[in-house]
Amino acid sequence: MNNQTAKFKATEYLYDLANTATENGFKTDERWEVNLVSEVEKLAIERQYYPTVASRFIPDILLDAYRMVKGQLKQTITQHTWDVDRYAEPQHVMQYVIAFNPDRLRR
Repeated sequence: MNNQTAKFKATEYLYDLANTATENGFKTDERWEVNLVSEVEKLAIERQYYPTVASRFIPDILLDAYRMVKGQLKQTITQHTWDVDRYAEPQHVMQYVIAFNPDRLRR
């Protein structure tokens, strides 16, 4: 059941990425940088880049959904993904999948 839920949420997230890219006039060579982040990191990225697409996932499906999104975008996973412990310090718990274009800084 979690895999189906992760697949549904990943598909929904990819749909949001495509819509945001279209709405913001992304060119065919522009790409999304997709990461797992904590609440604090999410806020920092949102202050630095525009547009961003962030979605909070429940811990049970977070890693699966993240891997599916990265796979659909044909991106390799380069960051460590073990820090999804819901009992860790809140500022360090990965809770969000966020996408941004590193070339589109907020002005």
